Amino acid sequence: MQNIHSVLTSIVLVEGGAKMNETLRSAADLGKTWALYPPGVNPPSIDNIEIIRIDTDIPHTLNAVLNNTESEYLAVVPEGAVVFDNLPDKLKRIEKDFGFIYGDWIENEAGREITKEAYSGPEDITERADLGPVVIYRTADLKRIGGWDEKLKYAFDYDARLKIGEISRLYRIPEPICRFHPPQIDKSSADKLFFPGKGKFGGFSYLFLEPEEEEEIEGVFLNALKRRKAYLKGEAPPMSYEKSDSPLVSVITPVFNREKYIGLAIESVIGGELRDFEYIIIDNGSTDNTIDVVEKYAAVDKRIRLIRNNINRIAYSLNLGLKAARGKYISQLDSDDLYTPRTLKAMTEYMEDTNCALAISYYSLIDQDGNDLPEFGIIKHLEYSRNNILRVDGAGAVRMWRRSAMMQFGGFDEKDLCDYGEDYDLVLKMGEKYSIGRVHEVLYKYRRHPDNSDIKRDPLFKLRNKNLARERALARRKEMNIE
Repeated sequence: MQNIHSVLTSIVLVEGGAKMNETLRSAADLGKTWALYPPGVNPPSIDNIEIIRIDTDIPHTLNAVLNNTESEYLAVVPEGAVVFDNLPDKLKRIEKDFGFIYGDWIENEAGREITKEAYSGPEDITERADLGPVVIYRTADLKRIGGWDEKLKYAFDYDARLKIGEISRLYRIPEPICRFHPPQIDKSSADKLFFPGKGKFGGFSYLFLEPEEEEEIEGVFLNALKRRKAYLKGEAPPMSYEKSDSPLVSVITPVFNREKYIGLAIESVIGGELRDFEYIIIDNGSTDNTIDVVEKYAAVDKRIRLIRNNINRIAYSLNLGLKAARGKYISQLDSDDLYTPRTLKAMTEYMEDTNCALAISYYSLIDQDGNDLPEFGIIKHLEYSRNNILRVDGAGAVRMWRRSAMMQFGGFDEKDLCDYGEDYDLVLKMGEKYSIGRVHEVLYKYRRHPDNSDIKRDPLFKLRNKNLARERALARRKEMNIE
């Protein structure tokens, strides 16, 4: 047992719930355990557990444990996690250059035990990385970065993970290391967004942070970019002026089996204030009546063009529309979403005035019947900057691009990001070279419904694609700073 104790020390974050004792005993069986208790919770008496009341800041308390352990690894265990007794043996087999370790876990869903796969792929540099309930630090690496930053209130764990990722590597144990009973939360709102990642709203959680917390998290991230030599100073310049021809803007919509919504999308474009546009709709092999709906509109409005395409890959489809487009600007519209009457007019006027390469508006959310979802308010993405965009999952909608700028970057990535993240990747590239503007007006209606493409995609696939785009952007930015 003494040998096991030398491998692992655990810190259990106690909340006083029903699974408290089970969590504590599973950790204590593996080695020295420190239980961090908030005021008002009465801890049980269990052998091998040291009790600490959290009367000071949490990072200060965590560092007190770090400075009093000689174990090779230090695990942070939330209440509700029951750690498996073979974890120390698994840790012994991991190479020494991995400083942050996590693994899969088991949850009970509707009476069935389900193995949850932790994220693996390019490093997730966001605070929303869902790496499982139990995280494990190599003690030597944690001490090397100075432990947890005691000046931080919200993001001390995020800061520590980023810093360890800069001096060593992250490792996923590809099998369950614990059984987890997560706290019960109201998922009704989250389900309407359905984005992967930590937090009630998954990948959208950063949109609902309190200002103080958002400021701290962003500061941690920007400091990490500076340490990694990937921080871009100043603002990117606008593009040179280009003469406008007709049509002024090309709207592009890829579509697959959207007979219920495509007519509404078309009407939101043709019913708008701006008349100088073309509307290119790329059908990706629909098997319902989508093509019939589009052709009915195209028969009476020659600005609407249908491209038939049998390759249902989003980036490929978007590039077909881009190559066919004649407008100075390209405006995206998903087949189940809507423009407002002012969308094209407001966006093109802004683009003409500023010569930015990309402009983005505010948007709001609607349900499958077109009803507003007021609990989310107006999505503004005011946290956007050419650096912070690497942390957040998007910049907003509607997106209107200068077509010549898109062609400079070769359009959307069809090779590695063909089915997700292609627009995020292009936003990253665009902001590195040219200015991106913001139109402070709701000009897009983003529909969330059970048949939404985002809901059907595997959450880990989505995370990997976004993180691949981030990884490549980090490499480009380092090269830019060398130059």
